[in-house]
Order: sequence, then C-alpha cells, then structure tokens
Amino acid sequence: MKFKFDRFLYALAPMAGVTDFAFRKICADFGADMTTTEMVSAKALDRKSKKTELLLYELDHKAIKCVQLFGHEANVIERVCKSGLLDNFDIIDFNCGCPAPKIVKNKDGSAMMADLENSKKVISALVQNTTKPVSVKFRLGINGVKNYVEFGKMCEECGASFLILHARTREQMYSGKVDLLAYKKLKDAVSIPVIASGDIKDFESVEIIKNMGLDGVMIGRASMGNPMIFSDLKGTKKPYNLKNIATEHFDTLLNFNNNAKKIIPYFRKHLAWYVKEKSNASTLRQTLFKLESIKEIKDFIINNL
Repeated sequence: MKFKFDRFLYALAPMAGVTDFAFRKICADFGADMTTTEMVSAKALDRKSKKTELLLYELDHKAIKCVQLFGHEANVIERVCKSGLLDNFDIIDFNCGCPAPKIVKNKDGSAMMADLENSKKVISALVQNTTKPVSVKFRLGINGVKNYVEFGKMCEECGASFLILHARTREQMYSGKVDLLAYKKLKDAVSIPVIASGDIKDFESVEIIKNMGLDGVMIGRASMGNPMIFSDLKGTKKPYNLKNIATEHFDTLLNFNNNAKKIIPYFRKHLAWYVKEKSNASTLRQTLFKLESIKEIKDFIINNL
C-alpha cells in the first residue's frame, strides 16, 4: 500500500508493561501523532487468549492508532488479520526488533532478521491479508550480522508501507549509542518512509533525524513518566499538572478493571517514573513500592506530585 505521512511524525513506541491504553491516550492528548500498543502475540490471539485480547483495548483519541504484532508463522498471522480483532486500529506494525531472550528463543522479534526467507513469507502474509498500512520495526541486525538495509528492502518488496529502525543490534539490547548513520543509509536505500527509533529524547536528537530527511521519530523510554514530551518536542508545550496526569492514568485503569490487587502493583511502576525528576526521587520510590490500597496511591499522588 502506498503511504506517505503528511508531516514529520512523532510516535509513541511500543513498550511491554508501559504503553497501556490509558498511557497511550494521555500521550495522544499531549500531541503524539501515533500511539502503539504493547507488542501483542499473534499466536496468543489465534488461540483466543482473553488476557492477550485485553491488550487490544483502545480509548478514543485523535492520534493514529497502531497495534504491534509479533510472531513467526505466516498462517497464524493470516488468521489473526482475518479475525476482526485488529479492526479498531489504523496501522499494523510487525515486530522484528525485540531483543528479549525469551522472544528471540521462540524465533520471534530480532530472530526474524536471521531468517529473511521466513520473514518475507510472514510480512507478505500480513500485507496481503489486511487493507491497513503495515509497518515493520527492526534493528541493525543479529548474531554479528548487520543486514538492516537488505531487510528493509525486503520489507518494501513485500508491500510494507513504512519502516521503523532501532539503530542498535540485538546484542546491544538498549545499551551503547545508536548508529545515526544507519538511519540515513536505510532512508537512501528505500522509497517508503523511514522512522527513527532509539535514544530520541530531546530537541537535538530530533533535529539530527530531521536533517537526515527521515519521516519521523518514535519515542520510547524518554516518554516513561513524561507523556508531555510530545508537546515539548513539537514546540506546542502546554501547561500541565503532574498530579492530574497520574490521577487520570490510575483512574482510567481502575475504571476498566476494578481489580486493585492487579492494578496497584502495575501502576506503582508508572508512579516511579512520574517521580523520577523529583529531588527526593530515591526516597519516594522506596515509599511508593509499599503502597497497597487505592487511597494510599491517591494520597501519594496528591502529596508528592
């Protein structure tokens, strides 16, 4: 599918245990042009896992809604595309970049870059069984082989609408510096849009990507506890109240699933990110991980944010 962004895109990266539906909505409210779900197992969806289907829950917001799938079996991808489960999303992103050992061991994520033949089958099956634009997110390479240009070209040949490159190898995980030159190299090698992912955290990192002629940036870890980053980087900074943001996040999760025993341990992680810029952040983190009730969470937000 031919696809072109009408502006430089600021996208929220998919992050397991972070980009829940409430957080995605808040990022959209602060100017994210595209939000992405946590990565979702195609095999689990195919097996009708209710827990996995919950990851597809989406609130109404103005941003482009993207779902990220992972898997390595073309027939499974085909069935999921035809299931109707992805109908509420605007774009389907396919994960060929996750470096987590468990994912790679199962031949998913970054492992896809070691098997271009199978990747071609899977990505083709995805493109051919949906009318939605398909993107592919991948890394520089795996097992010491940097084949990102070849991989990107293959994705384009399969019909991918755009590419997202995290310019680190699988072995680097999230450490070390990204290879900035790789973004330009990939952009020059393909005719479809390319988005840069990895260490996008400030005006300087965005300007470098813009000057290379790329089509957007995908922001991950820099958005944790800081959904306001999108309006900041776009130059549309607006007033905010961190208490209100954290409260909205917590209340939205509770309204969807009123299971405090499940929501509270999960939300404590987000609270730790929300307080990270506080001068006493270390002390606050020690306190917040002992919070056990809804009232304790809300009192902590009121008193510390």
